[in-house]
Amino acid sequence: MSKIYITGISGTGKTSIANKLNEKGIKSFSIDEVPNLCHWVNKRDGKVVDYEVKLDRAFIESHEWVCDAEALKNLSNQEGTVVVLGLADNQNEFLPLFDKVILLQCKPETFLKRILERKDNIFGQDKSAQEYLLRTYEKYESDILKNGAVSINVEQPLDIVVENILREIK
Repeated sequence: MSKIYITGISGTGKTSIANKLNEKGIKSFSIDEVPNLCHWVNKRDGKVVDYEVKLDRAFIESHEWVCDAEALKNLSNQEGTVVVLGLADNQNEFLPLFDKVILLQCKPETFLKRILERKDNIFGQDKSAQEYLLRTYEKYESDILKNGAVSINVEQPLDIVVENILREIK
């Protein structure tokens, strides 16, 4: 039984990878896709945002995307290999649940292009949000790698990326 956490900046393919892994019989889910698992929280007053928001830089800088660590623990506590994909501001709280952490990496041009092309998630489509991502992604990646994450290049076709991930999982 192994628990794997796959993370990466928005647009690195986490949801697509989760879908492919599930097709291959590996229990996988994106924390963004599980209803009520994650939510935006105001950094100043700690209140959960329960209304429509404009995901621009001002909003992102004043709020955190928070995953319910206890609920995640329950969801990932299954038999066999479980792969959880996501990026949450509080992920240091739940990273100890996992046996291995994988970081998905690509060039900024690649993740920005993917963000603009996707239809199922509006995060990062606002120009000011893109500027925020460009300003913060290198530090995020550096920090997670320093803490032992394994890097996977996601510039390649999805099937090759998934095969590289499967090699890391086994």
